[in-house]
Amino acid sequence: MRRKLLVRMSLNFMSVLLIVLVILGIMISRFIWINELGRSVNSMKETARSIATDYGDLIDRQITTHYFVNKINSAAKDSSVWLIDKSGLHLNVTGLDENTPDLSTEEVQEYIQTVLQQDEPILLRDAFSTYFGTGSVITVAMPLSRDGEKVGAVFLHRKVNVINRSFIPMLSELWLTAMVAIFIGLCLTAFTAMRITKPLRELASASQRLAQGDMTAKVRISSHADDEIGEVGLAFNAMVDALRETEEQRKGFVANVSHELRSPITSIAGYLQGILDGTIPPEQEQHYLQVVYDETNRMKRLINDLLNLSRIEAGTVPLNPIDFNVNEMVRRVLIKFEGRLDEKEMDVDLGFEDEPMNVHADSDRIEQVISNLVDNAIKFCGSYGKLTLRTYSIPGNRIAVEVEDDGAGIDEKDLPHVFERFYTVDKAHTSGKGTGLGLPIVRQILLQHGQDISVVSETGKGTKFTFTLQKGTAKELSDGTKNM
Repeated sequence: MRRKLLVRMSLNFMSVLLIVLVILGIMISRFIWINELGRSVNSMKETARSIATDYGDLIDRQITTHYFVNKINSAAKDSSVWLIDKSGLHLNVTGLDENTPDLSTEEVQEYIQTVLQQDEPILLRDAFSTYFGTGSVITVAMPLSRDGEKVGAVFLHRKVNVINRSFIPMLSELWLTAMVAIFIGLCLTAFTAMRITKPLRELASASQRLAQGDMTAKVRISSHADDEIGEVGLAFNAMVDALRETEEQRKGFVANVSHELRSPITSIAGYLQGILDGTIPPEQEQHYLQVVYDETNRMKRLINDLLNLSRIEAGTVPLNPIDFNVNEMVRRVLIKFEGRLDEKEMDVDLGFEDEPMNVHADSDRIEQVISNLVDNAIKFCGSYGKLTLRTYSIPGNRIAVEVEDDGAGIDEKDLPHVFERFYTVDKAHTSGKGTGLGLPIVRQILLQHGQDISVVSETGKGTKFTFTLQKGTAKELSDGTKNM
C-alpha cells in the first residue's frame, strides 16, 4: 500500500519520458532520413551531370570508351544506369553491358520528352516503379547532347532501400543513444519519485502513530519549508502540537471537573453519614443539612455552567440579536447585585459617553456577560472597594463596555489563562464561590457575536475587563428588553 504512490509516480514519469524520447527520436530520425535522401539525390544529380558531360567528350573523342564504361560501371554499383535516345532505343557504347528493358512505351516516351526539355538534372520519383518490382525508386535524369543537339537522356535509378542502408548505421547510433538516455532518465525518475514520496511515507507513518495516541509523532522537514511538501509537513506538525495541547486541556478539564464534583460529593456524603449514624448531634443536623443543600446547589451551578459552555461552543445556542440600550442594561444588572454591593459598602461609578448607547446583540446573553463580570469584580473587591462601569464609542461602528474594580488584581503570569476553563486566580479565596467557568462562558458568548474581550490588571491595583459590541441602528430604546 505504501508503495502505490511511488509506483504510480514512477510509471507516470517513465511513461512521459518514454513518450517524449520516442517522439523526439522519430522526429530526429525523420530529419536525418530527409537529409540523407537529399544528399543521395544531390549525389545522383552530380553523377548524371558527369555522365552527360563524359558522353559529349566521348563523342568528341576527348575521352576513351574504356574510361566512359568505367564511369558507368562505377555509378551502377548502387544505381541502375540507362542511356536512351529520343526514340527510346539504347545508346550503345562499346564495352558497356546494357541490361535496359524495353522502353518503347508511351509512358517512357513522355518521360524522355520531359527530360529533353531540361538543361539540368531533374528528379523523377517512382517514374519507373513497374520496371523494378516492389519498393520505392528515385530516378534522376539528364539530357545527353551531341554537337549541340539533344539526342537522348541518361537515367539513374536508385531504390530507397539502398539509401536506407546507408541511413541504418546512423539510425542505430541514434536509438542506442536514446536507449541510454531513457535508462538514465528512468533511474533519475525513480530517484526523484522516491525523494518526493519519502516525506509522504513518513507523514503516513506519523499519522498512524498519532491515531494510536502517540502525541509526539512528527515528521522531519527535509525539503524546503516553502515548497508544497514542506508546507504539508509544517501543517502536520502544527496539527500535532494543537492536538497535544487539546489533549492536555482535555485531561486538565476532566481532572478539574472530577475535583470540583468530588469535593461537594465528599462533603455531602460525610455530613449525611454523620447524621445517619448519630455522629452529628440532632441539634446540629439543621446546620449541616443547610451545608449539604449549599453543596448541592454548587454542583447544580457547575453542571449548568458546563452545559451552557458546551452548547455555546457547539453553536447550538441560537442568538436573537436586537437593538437595545446597553446603559440601561448595566443599571438593571447593578440592581440585581445591590445587596452584595451594600454588604461590602462598595462605591459604584457609572461613566456613559452618551445616552442612550444602543447596541445590536442578544440582550439575554449580553446581560449574562455583564452579570458575570460584575459578579467577579464584587467577589475580588474587599470592603469599601470601588466598581466602575463605562460605555463609549470606538472605531469600527462599535461600542466598548468596561467593568473595572480596585481589588487585589491578577498576577501577570495568570493573565493569559483567565479565560481557560476552571482556571481560578486565587483558589484559596475562590474555593466554594465559583466554578471557574464564568469567564470562559463570557468569552464564548462574545465570540459568538463576532466580538472579543480583553483584560488589563496589576497586582494590588485592580482589574479591568473591556469587551466590544456592534452599534445598533435604532434611534432610542428605553431598556434592554427585546425589540419586537
